[in-house]
Amino acid sequence: MKTIGFIGCGTMGSAIVRNIAPLNTWNILLHDIREEVGKDLASETHSTFVSLEQLLEQADTVVLAVKPQSLIELYVQLKSYQATQWISLVAGVSLETLSQQLHSSDIVRIMPNIAASVGKAVTAVSPHKEAETQFVEEVMAFVNTFGFGHQLEEKDLAAFIGVSASAIATCFAFLHGMAMGGVQQGLPYATALTLISDTVEGATALSRQTKRHPEELLTQVCSPGGTTIEAMKIVGESGFMGILMESVEAASEKARELEALANEITQRGTV
Repeated sequence: MKTIGFIGCGTMGSAIVRNIAPLNTWNILLHDIREEVGKDLASETHSTFVSLEQLLEQADTVVLAVKPQSLIELYVQLKSYQATQWISLVAGVSLETLSQQLHSSDIVRIMPNIAASVGKAVTAVSPHKEAETQFVEEVMAFVNTFGFGHQLEEKDLAAFIGVSASAIATCFAFLHGMAMGGVQQGLPYATALTLISDTVEGATALSRQTKRHPEELLTQVCSPGGTTIEAMKIVGESGFMGILMESVEAASEKARELEALANEITQRGTV
């Protein structure tokens, strides 16, 4: 059984640990500067809380789940363990920067969302161009245990954030808005939310399984002079599609700005 070590037990790191721990696929080590937080997560998930030195000595793969600014102080200790394979959840820090600072090319960036806590994360997987093929395959298998992994080039991560990582919030806004429409029409909020949630799952399954274009499915359910075409009239007049496209653009552009800032900050570490 391989040993995987998590440096950082924040929201995302802990969500992944909680999801993979019951699988008993890995020996899980945890470290966090907030010792109480790390020990509580270790107790909850039957993992082991250790010092940073112990984690780096024992782990076959290390998951970096810290904030970009925290890497500056960690680089000196991390780079001394050159045989380690690295998975980075660190927001905005490029493969090039990580490779320079860690003196390694066995690095894969992953970008999951909070749905990892229920095993449904959509995760971008972006490996260093010189990472070992077997390691990349292992990372894909790893992320698929808590959702759905999609291998993307690093240049496409900002777009991924716009259309998936940040867009989960857009999905929540859609669910809430539709549920509030149901309340306006006399339904209890909980009932309306359940109805739209189930409807979205059904629509997604239909689109995925039939592989038909969304517009084809849309037109199929619009009867002449019926209720659905009336709803679509409002959707069209409101600029709904344009709003969605603008939200993707805004999140993607912000991601590029933050990546540039994160790399500037972390490059101040010792090379």
